[in-house]
Amino acid sequence: MITIHLNGELKQLPESTSINDLLASVEANGNSLAVVVNEHIIRPEERSTHCLHDGDVVELLMFAGGG
Repeated sequence: MITIHLNGELKQLPESTSINDLLASVEANGNSLAVVVNEHIIRPEERSTHCLHDGDVVELLMFAGGG
């Protein structure tokens, strides 16, 4: 198991968890989110191959519209 910081809270995940796996586990729609890992934006095409590591800091940021 690994422990990450997800939006400021600790979350335990199995080793070799990808960003897509994380999004599925939190039931998030990846199309409307920006994913930042350790202050680096992870592009949608990289999410299936980018594996998380123990201690990673992950922020899921929702796009919001308005005026």
